[in-house]
Amino acid sequence: MNQWILLVAKRYFLSPRRGSSPMPTFLSVVGIAAGVMTLLTVLGVMNGFQYSTIEAILELNSYHVRLSGDLEDPSLWARVRKLPNVRSVFPFSDRETLIQGSFSDPLICTLRFLPEDILQVDPSLRRMLTLVEGSFDLTDPKGILLGAELSKYLGVRVGDTVKLLWSGGEVPTLSSQMEPFTVKGIWKSEYYEYDAGWGFVGFPSTRSTIPVTMGIKLVNRFEDESVRRALTKTVPPTVQVTSWREYNRAIFGALRMEKTIMMILIALIFLVVGGNIYRSQQRHISERIEEIAVLRAMGASRTAIQSVFILEGAFIGLLGAGMGSTLGFFLSGRINEVFRVTERVVNTLFSVVNLSLRISLFSPANFYISEVRAIVPLEEAFLIALFAVCSTTLAAFLASYRVSSIYPVEVLRYE
Repeated sequence: MNQWILLVAKRYFLSPRRGSSPMPTFLSVVGIAAGVMTLLTVLGVMNGFQYSTIEAILELNSYHVRLSGDLEDPSLWARVRKLPNVRSVFPFSDRETLIQGSFSDPLICTLRFLPEDILQVDPSLRRMLTLVEGSFDLTDPKGILLGAELSKYLGVRVGDTVKLLWSGGEVPTLSSQMEPFTVKGIWKSEYYEYDAGWGFVGFPSTRSTIPVTMGIKLVNRFEDESVRRALTKTVPPTVQVTSWREYNRAIFGALRMEKTIMMILIALIFLVVGGNIYRSQQRHISERIEEIAVLRAMGASRTAIQSVFILEGAFIGLLGAGMGSTLGFFLSGRINEVFRVTERVVNTLFSVVNLSLRISLFSPANFYISEVRAIVPLEEAFLIALFAVCSTTLAAFLASYRVSSIYPVEVLRYE
């Protein structure tokens, strides 16, 4: 690229022509910055919600890899533990049953049978769960650990008794009866579905009557396919291997679609700003038609002059993307403080005008989490900034086609 093209583009960007307003360029930069900032902040909050959901599902429910079928061979468990990238291996089993408190109606509950030493075998479980009351004791065959919301529905606390529809087989039968269990602890995971419908119990002494599944957690969950292939070669044909991608395909697909649609909707901001840049660049070319004619008379090609205005559009995109990315990362990192300050300002204004109305943008009383979590991956931030720059550059490119209709002889004839 000729050096003069860059110099002229820089001059046009920084110094509007005498008598013209710099407002269109300023508004274009602000529009791009606002779009990038909004998109980064919204996606950061959405990523935070989705990451918390995915983490809860993988660490508490599905785990990274599951083995089901004939798992009676003790050597099979030892071979699985020796595989690379395997962090922890333990047995578990799920059962849908009915649970009832002393003064409540029966509720459907998912019982998860876990080994007594699960906190030592799987330290991440301790990180995911907050013990609200009692202790994480699975040694009592008639003890149960309840989710915080489930304990509220049942109206029970630690030491109280609940009744479970219990049988020794895989599923409740006609001989099943309501067996009393003592609440040993109450936990909270900040994932409502689990807190409102799950209970942990230890394996009974007659474990052979309960179908056992092997839960496997990996050091890096994204290497599940390589571990899955290794397991397929290790386990007998009677054992089924299921990764977290297969087990949670429906919900993860829904989360991915939600994020994609949100990106498309917010990215429409860039199309609006791109249209504004297209119109302002056309007006800019009309204002500088004499200068363009002089450059053409001095030997500059149409392509070179088009490059000047394309670079000017790229400068708008780069400046707007840089400002928007900075503000987006700043807001994402302090989103909870932004909520609190906004609430305080709005409620103060309401009190000044004697309105009793008060708002709460985010409150743990309304949302089942203690705070908003924002995560902005660098690759997503780069793609957003790149899209902003490309939209402004494309708009300037389309507007620059008017240069081809300018003939220096006609423009300079009466100058």
